[in-house]
Amino acid sequence: MKRRNDSTLKEAIDGLVEAYGLREKLDESAIASLWDELAGGLVARHTVAVKLRRGRLYLKVDSAPLRQELTFLREGLITTLNQRFGREVVKEITVE
Repeated sequence: MKRRNDSTLKEAIDGLVEAYGLREKLDESAIASLWDELAGGLVARHTVAVKLRRGRLYLKVDSAPLRQELTFLREGLITTLNQRFGREVVKEITVE
């Protein structure tokens, strides 16, 4: 029988992550590790930096044509990322 102050390990860890404000950093590192799979090898090789700040994903790439292509693919990337996380993590993507 579960008491009122009992919680699962997942709930406890999620509470600590939220309390210490670590959610955004954990999401950023998860996106960076998934970037090769999500964007593909060519795009990942030319991606210099992936940063997440307040729901905005900043991508820095070293190729102008690729920057333009990512600009067109923004909405699809946002949808894919948010579906992967099961919640709204990315609200906007800025390509530099």
